[in-house]
Amino acid sequence: MFASVIALSISASVVMLGFGIIMPYLPVYAQILGANTGLDIGLLSSAFLITRTFLATPSGSISDRIGRKKMIMAGLFLYTAVSILFGLSQTWIELLIYRSIQGIASAMVWPPSTALLADLTPAGKRGSAMGLYNSISMAGWVIGPGIGATIQWYSKNVLSLSLIDSFRIPFYVSSIFSAVALVLVYVTVKAPQSANPPVRKTSLIKMPFKEINGKFRKTIFAMLFVAVSYGFATSFVDPMLVYFAQHEYNLTADEVTASMGVIFSISGIAMLGIQFYAGRLADRFSKKKLIAIFTTLAQVSSIAMPFSGNVTNIGIMMTLRSSLYSLTSPAYTALQQDLFPKKTRGLLTGLFDTAFGLGSVLGPVVSFIIYDTISHGMPFILSGVLGIITVLILVLVAKEPSLEEMKEIASEVRKNGESD
Repeated sequence: MFASVIALSISASVVMLGFGIIMPYLPVYAQILGANTGLDIGLLSSAFLITRTFLATPSGSISDRIGRKKMIMAGLFLYTAVSILFGLSQTWIELLIYRSIQGIASAMVWPPSTALLADLTPAGKRGSAMGLYNSISMAGWVIGPGIGATIQWYSKNVLSLSLIDSFRIPFYVSSIFSAVALVLVYVTVKAPQSANPPVRKTSLIKMPFKEINGKFRKTIFAMLFVAVSYGFATSFVDPMLVYFAQHEYNLTADEVTASMGVIFSISGIAMLGIQFYAGRLADRFSKKKLIAIFTTLAQVSSIAMPFSGNVTNIGIMMTLRSSLYSLTSPAYTALQQDLFPKKTRGLLTGLFDTAFGLGSVLGPVVSFIIYDTISHGMPFILSGVLGIITVLILVLVAKEPSLEEMKEIASEVRKNGESD
């Protein structure tokens, strides 16, 4: 099983490499293709998040029935195809459509991947497994922005391509990495055909909560609120940071691409170095306390970000923020999976991804509207305040299962869930 965990982590890293090559520069590419306002950029981000949000729960549920690996491979195939379409785009409206399709692919890949990782990992070790998975997979995201910036620069300045064509090439390279990840999953990941026998067809929202031990339902609800705030904070910061730096400091397209490439790479390296250690912390100490402490500090760094004063200080704050979220991530995901019965793990993982997605859908649109109409720094401040409030709710109501309770939950079939 450990070999499959490593194989799944490496495959995820390859996908993230392709994703990292293109994502930080999508706002610049969109402006070249005709996006004129902050709201246009926000809609571009939300197009991806809307489809991912509403398909994450069905995708997780289907993976409970047909097997996680099949769903992951189908999503990777779609990733490959849509990356090529990005490069062929002629208008930002086309980008909007392809971002929606990319959201479908994301829903098919990531919730089943997280559930599969938990399937392969025993109770009490999931923090370390999540930290290892995040550490390896994030390596691709760390390397990606720098590779993307290099490809764009080389295409424009050495190959003498036009500005727009120099931004198309990274998308084609991204499609190659998605195809490689598809092959890796097919060849190397050994997974059960399905996590459990098929569950009854019933409401996707009503059924999961009946499967959860009543002692921990309030914890699940509190963590769903945290997921929404995480989604808001995560989704808006990358496009907003690029847009904020470009317009606040009067940077050209080439300048903002180069500077953001460095910032995202450095912050990614910090995340990469911390994840594995953070996973071990999650297995040794209270996950609830780790989530509360480091999420609160991360939100404070978000509030401070618009007061940085220059690109260098923004990079420092972004690195600090990313590091603090890295200390939170394994504990948060492991606590989720500790509370999920294996029977419906894919469905519940998808449900949390949906909660995260709801915040993510709102994040770019709301933050760019606030940016355009109120002030340039207010989106960072409101995101931080929202995050602190949701962490306070978690502290007040959440309970953690013991090791014995984790093992019981993993194989538990709730009688009241079967009797409806």
